Amino acid sequence: MLERLPRAYARLFSAQERAYCDRFSDCFSHYAARFAAKEAVGKALGIGIIGFVWRDIEVLSGGKPLIALHGDVAGIARRLGVTRVEISLSHTGGMAYAVAAALKEDADV
Repeated sequence: MLERLPRAYARLFSAQERAYCDRFSDCFSHYAARFAAKEAVGKALGIGIIGFVWRDIEVLSGGKPLIALHGDVAGIARRLGVTRVEISLSHTGGMAYAVAAALKEDADV
């Protein structure tokens, strides 16, 4: 998709995500994992994959991947009481996978 629709890069991924992925010779597997992560986060928050601006979910790299929520998605998470989102990414053999968990911290812990 990214090769056919170059505008999709800016629509789907933040500048930081693009800079990270573009460092690799096989950048498409990294983009695919981030796309899967955004989809998994949207589902974990109950908004699906079309109920948000894709850049409002950002995968931060540099070791363990972290999720940053922005804009409307951050507001939805706050309303749900979600305090953090954990993510696991994998890409191998032409496939990309992600699993997300939207977590609520107990204020008494």
